[in-house]
Amino acid sequence: MRDAVRRLVLGGLVGKLLGLLREVLLAAAYGTGVPTTATRVAQTGTLVPVDLFTADVLTAGFLPLHKELLTTDPARAATLFRGVRVALRWLAAVLTLGSLALAPVVVDLLAPGLAPATAATCAQFLRVMALGIPSYLQFSLLSYLEISHGGFRLSSARATAQNLGMLLALGLAWVLEEPVVLAGGFAAAYLVLHAWGYRSVRARGFLPAAGGGGGRELRSRLWRRVRPLLLLPVVLQGSVVAERVVASLMGDEVVAAVDYARFVATTGVNLVAVPLGLAGLAALAGLGTAAARERLAAILPGLLLVVAPVSVVLAVGSSPVVEVLYARGAFDAAAVSTSASVLAGLGLGFWAQSCAYVLVKALNAADRNRVAAGSLLAGLVVTLVLNVALHAWLGPVTLGLASSAGAVVTAAVAAHALGVGALLRRWVGACVPVAGAAWLLCGRLPAASGWPGLLGVGGCVLVVFGLAAALLPPWRRVVRSLVR
Repeated sequence: MRDAVRRLVLGGLVGKLLGLLREVLLAAAYGTGVPTTATRVAQTGTLVPVDLFTADVLTAGFLPLHKELLTTDPARAATLFRGVRVALRWLAAVLTLGSLALAPVVVDLLAPGLAPATAATCAQFLRVMALGIPSYLQFSLLSYLEISHGGFRLSSARATAQNLGMLLALGLAWVLEEPVVLAGGFAAAYLVLHAWGYRSVRARGFLPAAGGGGGRELRSRLWRRVRPLLLLPVVLQGSVVAERVVASLMGDEVVAAVDYARFVATTGVNLVAVPLGLAGLAALAGLGTAAARERLAAILPGLLLVVAPVSVVLAVGSSPVVEVLYARGAFDAAAVSTSASVLAGLGLGFWAQSCAYVLVKALNAADRNRVAAGSLLAGLVVTLVLNVALHAWLGPVTLGLASSAGAVVTAAVAAHALGVGALLRRWVGACVPVAGAAWLLCGRLPAASGWPGLLGVGGCVLVVFGLAAALLPPWRRVVRSLVR
């Protein structure tokens, strides 16, 4: 598991650095203007229906079942793979043609508050991005096939290739003065990834030539694994859509600003929690309850001590963070204010988002998909309700606060189900006063923006958490373990 996490972290780091460069250049070129808004809405319109039908089928259905069959009946594992591949081809055809024909309708559903001209541009972007759906689905299946065989090359390269494609498209769009080229970067990246992924798994002998029968029984087993999760993608994607709708009602620029903030807040989740979660699907599968609980008990304290200080920095120093990353070119003071407001809300629950991801994936690995779905549903309902209920009163910060509240609920429910709820509460309780002390100390700093403000906040948080790690014996033991 450690080697898998290392590979995924390194791959994710490169991808995130390219993603950061993409966001910085996008902010400088277009700020929170129409091209950026169109990119965000089109990407949502492309991925929401795809993930609605496939996300849990692949992660919680195909991957654990295929890995199990590889050791017991490789011929039936091949049948499972081929059946899922054909199903994804048909699904891709339906979604692609539907997006091409109904793009204006999709945009109106996702962002009803947009100006007519902005909505028309969004529809144009959506039609271009939709061309990448077939390759997106097939590459996803190939990457999980590779994980099932113990490889992580495709998964670790995914973010890097996607961001590289969008970076090249951004440069071309700027040179040609044709913003719709931005949408083409997504489709082109997955066309290349699909071709490379196919050659890679075939060269290593992972791609089966033929199946061994039993397709009906395999479909039944896959259905039993996925059935408890059927409501989950509906609520999950509904929450994504609701966030877009709420953002559009607060102004076109909020639609663009929320993703600038979310990129910052999810970087740590993608670099730390996602590798642990994906590797856990393979490493925790088959472990007994006690062994899985012991492994999680070793992971959670270290994870919290890494992400809790980051939560404080994002919540207290949201404005300096946004200024350092984005405040140049077309990204004006209004864009900074809106993005920082969302980021402050997200920062409060950054620690919970990281813990929730790992805990839910641990439930998936234990084939407790019904419980995993329940924990995610509880959090998503909280997020949805708060977004709808509070946006008119609190403004853009609602989008961040609602997401944080939902993550706390998901983490709490999942931890309780896995038997580590008391451990999580104890360590969160230990971090809260330390985070409060860091917050108060940051509040006494002289007002500063940009790098001086960020270094001041980061320095205060590092000093306070560093002292706690030096003075508290349980924290010292966890830090030594992390260093090792």
